[in-house]
Order: sequence, then structure tokens, then C-alpha cells
Amino acid sequence: MEKIIAEVDEWELLKKLPKEFGKFTLQVELEKRDTQYCIFTYQNKGEHKSFSVLYDQATKEYFARVVIGLIEYFDVNFIVGDLQQLEKLLIQRLKGVLSQLSFFTRENVESIVHEKKIMDWSYIEDLPQTLLGFELFIKPDEPVKVINGSYIIVDYSDFDLESNLTIYYNVFRDEFFGETRIKGTPIILAIFDTKDLADLQKLVANHLATELEKIRIQLN
Repeated sequence: MEKIIAEVDEWELLKKLPKEFGKFTLQVELEKRDTQYCIFTYQNKGEHKSFSVLYDQATKEYFARVVIGLIEYFDVNFIVGDLQQLEKLLIQRLKGVLSQLSFFTRENVESIVHEKKIMDWSYIEDLPQTLLGFELFIKPDEPVKVINGSYIIVDYSDFDLESNLTIYYNVFRDEFFGETRIKGTPIILAIFDTKDLADLQKLVANHLATELEKIRIQLN
């Protein structure tokens, strides 16, 4: 790890990275945390989003971590074994990734999501902006692509307590499904499992408030 740290600390690219990009601000960390070395993060605190680049001693790889609200995942496009490869990828892709995190465009959404009419779902008007202390963070008209073919289409979050309820659509399975998170721990929520948007509307209308209340009770 010491050799990697020394190499990264002298990395010229760190001096060339833009201090700001859209609503993101650069934080050069160069900090060891357990088996990982945190190199830098672009953070948008107001929208609860970040993009971080790290090195993992266990896998001997560099990787990128994306955080959107309370959801985080690894961007597999940035997993590489040496600094030169990482630099090449960052030069090619960093601005594009930050742009997609900053600005929603329907053109970037896969065709099956368009065909499913998720972004034109009229039920969006019936989703309250806040419910039982949870904030409507992600709405169906601006779905967020994460990993494994899934898009977040509804997300109610309590950021202070690291808890939320999320509804996804998976393009490979052509299926909606749910998940809750209690103080950072994800739990599968089967009650929203369906392949039909009209059916999902009924499920959300009947169970959204109840499921959020269950989370709130556990938090209290």
C-alpha cells in the first residue's frame, strides 16, 4: 500500500482536475481508511450525490464509488489495476459521468423505460413531496440509472436517519420491485413486485404510507 500511496500522492492529474464541475466540488482526500485509500471525491451536498475514486488494498484495484441519496454502488467502468489505466479512463469519462449525475436528459434513458411510460406516469401528481417525515428525493419523471439494469423511479428518504423506501424498475426482468433501508441497512420489500405500471400504481396508493410508517416506527 505504501508504494501505491506514494505514487498517487505524486499523481500530476490531481493538480489538473477541475475544482468545480456543474454542482460538484472537488475534494482531494489522499486519506487511508482501513484497507482503502481515498484519492478524491466530487461532491454535490445539496443534491446528496458524489463520485469518489479509491484504491483497495484487498483487490489491488482502483475503483469508483457513486452515491445518489442513500444508494451507493461501484461504477465498473473505472475498475483497473494501475494508475495509468485509471488516468486514461478519467480523462475519457469523468466529465461525462459528472454531467449525467448533474443533469437529467430523457435521451440517456433506455428505450424500454420509455416504452413502459414510466416518465409519463400521471400518478406522479399524486405523490406527496413529503410523507411521514420522508422527502420525495427521486420521482418517476426523472428515473436514475444505477447498476444491474435497474432504475430508481421513486425514492422517499430521511437523510438524517439514513433510511428510505425505494422503488426500482429493472430492464432485464421487466419488473418493478421495492427496497427499504433502515439506518443504512437495505431490506427487500416484496409488496411492490409487479410487471405492470397500472398495478404498481394501485400498490403504491394502497401501501406507500403504510410501509413508510413501518420504517418510522422502527426508527423510533
